[in-house]
Amino acid sequence: ACAKALGTGMRAGVFWRDMGVVNLRSGKPTMALTGGAAARLAALVPRGCSPVIHVTITDEYPLAQAFVVIEAVPQAAMAPQ
Repeated sequence: ACAKALGTGMRAGVFWRDMGVVNLRSGKPTMALTGGAAARLAALVPRGCSPVIHVTITDEYPLAQAFVVIEAVPQAAMAPQ
């Protein structure tokens, strides 16, 4: 799902090993990107914005499903108030 959200699928330097699900302290899942996936994310995000990756995952054996949405948030909006 993350590779699709990046717009590449598993090509253009984006590999499985470049994407991992990590949980925030709250338990909410997000993605940690490295290598080609991180480079693609950086290329997608407009100057002055920071990426926020939203992930939802569900599973019920034998099926699993995930959705990934990448949001570009203006950096001023992310500053503590």
